[in-house]
Amino acid sequence: MNSKKTAILAVAVLAIVISSLGAVSAFELFGMDLFGGSTTDFDNNFMSGTFAGDVTQNKVDDDNLTKGWTDSYEDKEHNITYNMSCVKDGDFITDVYQLQGLGAPEIRNYNGQAWKIFYSQAVPDNNLTDNKTSGNDTNNTINVYICEADINGTAYTINIMSYENKTECDGTLFCPLYKDYIEPLVGSIQFKDAKKAPKMADLMGMSDEEFKFNREYLDGIFNGTIDPSQG
Repeated sequence: MNSKKTAILAVAVLAIVISSLGAVSAFELFGMDLFGGSTTDFDNNFMSGTFAGDVTQNKVDDDNLTKGWTDSYEDKEHNITYNMSCVKDGDFITDVYQLQGLGAPEIRNYNGQAWKIFYSQAVPDNNLTDNKTSGNDTNNTINVYICEADINGTAYTINIMSYENKTECDGTLFCPLYKDYIEPLVGSIQFKDAKKAPKMADLMGMSDEEFKFNREYLDGIFNGTIDPSQG
């Protein structure tokens, strides 16, 4: 077969793939999205999916309890870090964060799974930075999204931190940071079995009875049956 016929055949095959899967999905098969740039697949013990952009895996310092149940990735071009975890009763932490002032989450449904989407901001400790920016510089603000899917009592969590305003963010679910990077990731997630995931009680050094007491106390505050100001 000459090169001209080979090229024609290749185009024909690609056309069939595109018509079957849709143009965007087809080009993602080759590690790229013609309309949005490169993509990066990932696969760990508890979830798999696809990042928008060129993303590399970070080294995670696990202890015996969390080994294999945390993961971290970084998009160096856009200064975005993705930290992931899978913990039984892990929603306890985001509930505590809400008591400390974290706003109520937005709820979004992707592939039949409800996700809680929280937004917050943080400012790094200047003593831990290279002091290229001042503490009052808006570029020093870290935009934080916490995406949590609760399945059978287990929290699959992705904590996204965006530094130095490399990607526009206004804290909504419509800004470029969310629409171009976070939503495609969350929408691609496939969950894995988590029967062996660590328990929040163990991570916090509590017995099951102590954790149950604190869980019920927290639930009481949220449903209004307990007034924390009354001690």
